[in-house]
Amino acid sequence: MASTTLNAISLPQNAQPTVGASLQALWVAGKSLTVALWQVAFGATVVEATSVRFQEAEELRTYAASIQKSDPEFASDLFAAADRHEGL
Repeated sequence: MASTTLNAISLPQNAQPTVGASLQALWVAGKSLTVALWQVAFGATVVEATSVRFQEAEELRTYAASIQKSDPEFASDLFAAADRHEGL
């Protein structure tokens, strides 16, 4: 007679999402959906978003340049984050 063993994969207790985390994710998703619908309904333009992203990226680059001498690694991370933000 043969026996079969089924190994169930389970997450460690601390890796499982809590009810609070799930509700927060649901809230964020709902907020994002509301913003998207609002922009579609009232005509937010892509040009405005692009100029805002460019301005925010420039502000971050200015800050990164100001701290480059004291913390070059963090400044490098900020420059990379500005590039990623601008490329969205």
